[in-house]
Amino acid sequence: MNPDDVGDYMLPLEEALDDEGLLFTRDDDDDALRIAFKSEGDRYFIISYRDDPSFVMLGSGWALPAEIDVDDAIDVANEFNVRKKFVKTAVWEDQRDVLFTVELCVSSAGEVRPHVGRLLDVLRETAAEFFDDLGEGDDED
Repeated sequence: MNPDDVGDYMLPLEEALDDEGLLFTRDDDDDALRIAFKSEGDRYFIISYRDDPSFVMLGSGWALPAEIDVDDAIDVANEFNVRKKFVKTAVWEDQRDVLFTVELCVSSAGEVRPHVGRLLDVLRETAAEFFDDLGEGDDED
């Protein structure tokens, strides 16, 4: 696919969000096409880069609470990256952030449309399991 032909490349993903009943905003620039939205109270994004329109990334970012040790978070992220389907987990030590992403290479964003609900569920479940594994919210200390 020619990067100059991107145009409404993200339209099938916007339609998928409509199908899920989710409101979204679109923010395109010279480098990327971006969609931001909330699902079940959490913020998510979808990105495709103009120089690589067959690449689509769905994700969510979270701040690590102060009580979570960054080294423990990195250990859990590494373990998730070995065993989780679809999701990549990354921890930024300096910012104390964690990012959960599904990164796909597709012929068209239309290929992703029927799977958006499942991919959002996987992102949501991975974030919940990540923080559960780290003991976030435990009252037993």
